Amino acid sequence: MRYIPYWFESFAPWFPWIVPIIALSGLWIAKSSQDRRVQRIGERVFYAALFIVGGATLRTVLANEGCWLLHMASMSAMILGATFPQADSGQGEYDSEIVLTES
Repeated sequence: MRYIPYWFESFAPWFPWIVPIIALSGLWIAKSSQDRRVQRIGERVFYAALFIVGGATLRTVLANEGCWLLHMASMSAMILGATFPQADSGQGEYDSEIVLTES
């Protein structure tokens, strides 16, 4: 009987680097926009990326692979990046909000 590999085994050589790329791109998408509507979409992408990175990290730790530290560092960077506040742009919370200053 011929061995047929699972579909995910074709990514095995790149697996240690796919997880950090997904983690950093998800964090970048969530933190890069100033528009509140685009930020909401970016946050959804971030949570999806966090779910994927968390599952891949759990798999790496359970399988005792050598790249578990890299995957744990990627997941911790996502969590720390999510807790840091975004830089204040000087605008209100929403783009349609008018900020009044006293003269």
